[in-house]
Amino acid sequence: MLSQAALLTAAAACLGLLAGCGFHLRESVEIPDELQSTYLESQDRYSGVTAELRIELQAAGAEVVEDIEVATGVIRIIAERSDQRVLSVGSAGRASEYELFEEVSFAVEDPHGKVLLKPQTLRLTRDLVFDDTQLLGKVSEAEVIRRQMQRNLARQIMTRIDVGMRGR
Repeated sequence: MLSQAALLTAAAACLGLLAGCGFHLRESVEIPDELQSTYLESQDRYSGVTAELRIELQAAGAEVVEDIEVATGVIRIIAERSDQRVLSVGSAGRASEYELFEEVSFAVEDPHGKVLLKPQTLRLTRDLVFDDTQLLGKVSEAEVIRRQMQRNLARQIMTRIDVGMRGR
């Protein structure tokens, strides 16, 4: 058994190595003043990337409003696309691997339509090995992966907003 002092020394060494390689915890995103009261404009404001973006905005301290008239800024989800394609086919002629695809295009404007951040498109892809003998499990796994991708895209939008609007 290792002594408590040896464990503390090992933990300190690991932390030192992490700090030396540039690792740092993800910091919270700064919400610009223009987005303190944000209106989300989208075809479907309560699902997909838009729903995840709502959560990210609220976690960062922004108020997501339902009326554009009271908003200080607008995040416009121009397009959101979710798709899949077959990557490989097994010996029985059935798909054995898919590529899941999520894409979102967005822009940031003030409530009067003045562009604060030009339209940008973000894309993510993930591979899914598919076994049709485990159909229900694989369908659930695909949905979990899609939600993770949508959450990741929402975080990327927040980062783009933070960087793109810094110092305005």
